[in-house]
Amino acid sequence: MKLIKKLNNNTSYISICLTLIIIVEIVGVPLFNNQIATRMIEDSISRILGGIIFMIILISLGYKTIFNFKSPFLISLIIIIPSLIISINNFPIIAFFDGRAVLTEPLYTIYIYIIECLTIGFFEEIIFRGLILAVLLQKLPQTQKGIFLAIIFSSALFGISHIVNIFAGSSVGDTFQQVGYSFLMGIMWAIVFLKTKNIWLSMFLHATYNFFGQIMFALGTVDGRYDTITIIVTVSIAMLVAVYMIYLLHKIKSEQIKELYTPMLI
Repeated sequence: MKLIKKLNNNTSYISICLTLIIIVEIVGVPLFNNQIATRMIEDSISRILGGIIFMIILISLGYKTIFNFKSPFLISLIIIIPSLIISINNFPIIAFFDGRAVLTEPLYTIYIYIIECLTIGFFEEIIFRGLILAVLLQKLPQTQKGIFLAIIFSSALFGISHIVNIFAGSSVGDTFQQVGYSFLMGIMWAIVFLKTKNIWLSMFLHATYNFFGQIMFALGTVDGRYDTITIIVTVSIAMLVAVYMIYLLHKIKSEQIKELYTPMLI
């Protein structure tokens, strides 16, 4: 009853956000002659509004505290360094310096793409590392196994959600590859979130991963992303970070989860 009452109190805000999303999607935001730039702005606005809706839902559920900074910021930054290395390595570095990755869109679109990546991180982290992970952590046993299962299930849902990319024109092979690495990235971001108690940092990591990994594909052309050296470096970094994530996971205790989340108000 408390949840229903809180949601009713926020219905007007949710309705405004939904109305604005519909307007943006139907009418559009003709700010640029460049169609790619216009699309990125429209998508970014819709994600911001959608993220606000899910923030309202989370706060109504009693999860307002997940938006607070609960750990020392410097320590949190140190914790995320390996994940940030994963993000940076996602850029086709060798292909770029070899001239196989070339930016073809105007320079200003890079700044718009940064905004788009930030909004993707904001929207998707609130849903998967915020709402879905929160509910799973409350419903599953407050044990090490329960925490592990909550991370796995929420990350699996995150990975599966990328199947919709087939309808956006991606091939079946590319789509299932994205489902796989999204699942793994979801695990990493969930562990970082629970360890740092800072969902804003998982949003940042998500945004940087998308930015470095997709900017040349979104705003340019790439001919042969993976060469031998890139594959060796990527696999080596992935294995080291995987070990580090397992270490962090074992350091997460049920008491820390209870501190992060307040009880569900239902």
